[in-house]
Amino acid sequence: MNKRQIRLLAILEILNNNSIGSQEELSRLLAARGFFVTQATLSRDLKALKTTKVVSSLGGYRYIVTKPGEVPEDEIYETVPTTAQTGTHRNVESMRFTGNMLIFRTPFGYASGLAYDLDQLVTPYILGTIAGADTVMVATAEDASRDEILDFFKGFVPERVIANARKQIAEASNN
Repeated sequence: MNKRQIRLLAILEILNNNSIGSQEELSRLLAARGFFVTQATLSRDLKALKTTKVVSSLGGYRYIVTKPGEVPEDEIYETVPTTAQTGTHRNVESMRFTGNMLIFRTPFGYASGLAYDLDQLVTPYILGTIAGADTVMVATAEDASRDEILDFFKGFVPERVIANARKQIAEASNN
């Protein structure tokens, strides 16, 4: 087993036996075990282990392993897809524009996962995201039309969500 796989096992052990709410906290516990890693490396490790943040029973957030399994072999990181056509986020309940902001609503606890996936998209339309528990705010490019942005999200969110967003845009332009 190589050094990275041993570190991934240590991360799994820490996450399974502690309520870890931040990468900083996880980094300190790893350092206590002799693993000194950058934030970027820790982020890649958490992604490789398929972790996510969820609301803990104590109120804050904690990392969990969403798909427990074997420690991944060293992999070659693939490039990020260039469109949103990589799978539908069925838990997106609505999309609504306000100014150059696009607001996504999800069930409680799903927003951070959605924001992560949005941040992975390579697009001129998304400038950045902020996630809450059930809401993701997306800063969009000012020069992009709302129709272009909605077209980009075909296949990423349910078609009914896009249809409702188009309807709201049409109603707003009629007022």
